[in-house]
Amino acid sequence: MRAILMIPPLALLAACAGRQTGTTTPTPEPEVRQLEPMRITATRTEGGELEMGAYDAEMLFQRANAKLDSGHCDQAIPLYDRVADEFPDSRFVSPSLYNAGLCFMEGDELADAAARFERLLRETPASSDVKHARFQLAHVYLGLERWPDALAQAETLLRQELTPDERVEAMARAAQAELGAGHEREAAERARSALAYARTRPEDDRVVQVYHLAAANFVYAETLRLRAEAVQLPEGGVAVQRPVLERRAQLILAAQTEYFDTMRHTHPEWAAAAGYRIGEMYDHFWEAITTAPVPPPSRQMTPEERQIYDEEYRLSLARLVKPLIRHSIRYWELTLLMVERTGVNTEWTERIQADLERARERLLDQPDGPEGIDAVDRSESGSAGDRGGDAPPARDAG
Repeated sequence: MRAILMIPPLALLAACAGRQTGTTTPTPEPEVRQLEPMRITATRTEGGELEMGAYDAEMLFQRANAKLDSGHCDQAIPLYDRVADEFPDSRFVSPSLYNAGLCFMEGDELADAAARFERLLRETPASSDVKHARFQLAHVYLGLERWPDALAQAETLLRQELTPDERVEAMARAAQAELGAGHEREAAERARSALAYARTRPEDDRVVQVYHLAAANFVYAETLRLRAEAVQLPEGGVAVQRPVLERRAQLILAAQTEYFDTMRHTHPEWAAAAGYRIGEMYDHFWEAITTAPVPPPSRQMTPEERQIYDEEYRLSLARLVKPLIRHSIRYWELTLLMVERTGVNTEWTERIQADLERARERLLDQPDGPEGIDAVDRSESGSAGDRGGDAPPARDAG
């Protein structure tokens, strides 16, 4: 049997004793020191003896921190929760909820992490942890694909006084939320604003952290990629399809440039993501061209003749767009080399490895013969292709 007795907090009065003189001196105001409430437990042992124990919020908090420091987040969380549940008026509630949220994030339990940060904002609105909790909550909401909630947290932060790094983080989070919600135009505007803000900072107050600069650049590149892939080749002859094909090629090159800029921020995870997307764009472009409607023949044909015509067209087209497959392979191989150099293994690495193997097999299935030069390949000579397909050199953030 276990009994718990709650002892309310004590207020200690302390005052300096003034020496009595003949003149009247003001009596000093007593200093009030509020102590943490304490819980006393009484437990019966198997032998029937009564064991007493006592603890307060600070003791629980320190025990939780010790578990956290030793790498046992799962054991720290219940202790942090006890602080918040048993001592709701304690000054340790806010840091307990914050640390518990971080522990859940570490275990990728995002819904539980969100619940702790939300509780912190709700129950300790005056805490110094509120701003940091909002940043963490925006990140968690993105992981949960709660796009409007992530955007709301980012916009709340942007109305506050922030450091340059914090402001870029909030702007990048807002851009990610807009992109996740399918608002490509708004996402592009927010991403470009974040990059412009960082680029125009004075030398003595620059943005230092590269993660969110790379994130904003990646979002902007993504909006261009999505615009490119929304361009579908229509039915009709070469005169109809060619301008559409060139439009998609132009958007691919614009997106590629932004992905290269993402890499230049030197964050390994975002660089891997950007490298994957470049290869994926060419892979999808190849699919779009090879599955597009066959232009109609210039004369009437019998069914047998039309079948031969279609087969010959597809064969010639396959030879023409074969370089697109080589582009995919080249960029994915370069990205894997970069990942090996940095030693950072991400979800993008697995996707690159799987798609690279598929692209290599696809290349082997292509018809023999001279390869044509696609529109993208021609355009590269005056833009991204000048870089020779290599990963771009590193530069400082901003």
